[in-house]
Amino acid sequence: MGRQITATLNQQLTNFAIGHMNDLRRSQELAERLCPTVQVPGSNGQYKVFDDVNSFQVYNTARALGGDPTRIEFSADDEFFNCKPQALEVTVDEEERRQAGPDNPLAQQLLDEGKIKALLNAIALSNAKKRVDYVLSKVVAEADLGEWSNKDIDPIEQLDQVIIDLATACGNSEMIQVTMSLKAWGVLRNHPKSKARCNGVQAMPLTLEQVRTGLTVPVDMQAYAISYNEKQLGQAKSKKQLLIGDVLVHFSLPSPTVYDPSAFKVFTAGQNNITAVRSYMAANGLYGGHFVDYSEDLKQTSAEAMKRITLK
Repeated sequence: MGRQITATLNQQLTNFAIGHMNDLRRSQELAERLCPTVQVPGSNGQYKVFDDVNSFQVYNTARALGGDPTRIEFSADDEFFNCKPQALEVTVDEEERRQAGPDNPLAQQLLDEGKIKALLNAIALSNAKKRVDYVLSKVVAEADLGEWSNKDIDPIEQLDQVIIDLATACGNSEMIQVTMSLKAWGVLRNHPKSKARCNGVQAMPLTLEQVRTGLTVPVDMQAYAISYNEKQLGQAKSKKQLLIGDVLVHFSLPSPTVYDPSAFKVFTAGQNNITAVRSYMAANGLYGGHFVDYSEDLKQTSAEAMKRITLK
């Protein structure tokens, strides 16, 4: 019999976990920029697919007196999401409880909350890697772009080209974001053609804001350096960064739904990616545990809404 059979809902820790997920902004921010979370009422449902330029349709909203309104409908090509169960667990040894003070309720609460924080930090980093890997597996790099090590190639000019192409495809430049690795940002910032765009004497290195406002269409631009260990526990450490060497230009709405043309989404039936925190006591009485229970399904919802530059 699995632990899930005897585990019970811990409402206090569930509320704590939902609140703490709001604090995990930096690691969650990258995941949410590329593949924003859409909370859905159930684990299964249909979502709108925007898989070609014609999907970005405009509608005639005029209605004759007594006439019917124009209707937006799911088409036969639209697909279904199916949120799969996810969970991560942490244990609390009875010796830890004795050391914290078995007769001190606050100490016991802080011990449990500390364990839940560790779980949520691991979930946030794992989700960021999962979403970045998923996005990169679906988006092919622009073949003729990315040779930013060449001093004769202007990286900002290439970035402008991609932004304009995406704005044309999606019909809107205001919702375009540029997300890049710290490595890609360093190459762009230090490129001689980037520096040459600055007027006057530039005492300090270029900033994201200077590059952003210098583009043909200013967009939301961010660079990230989120590291993870690619080796399993017990093996020698091997740190790597997410999104290394890539620049992603994508169309993304701030509050996505099943109907909007954001490039990627993750559907979840939980709040803040959390369905519940469940707790149990082992049969031997030596330790207890908590696990965070949630569900999700990653989907590419618009093949036209993201472009990729990979540094060469």
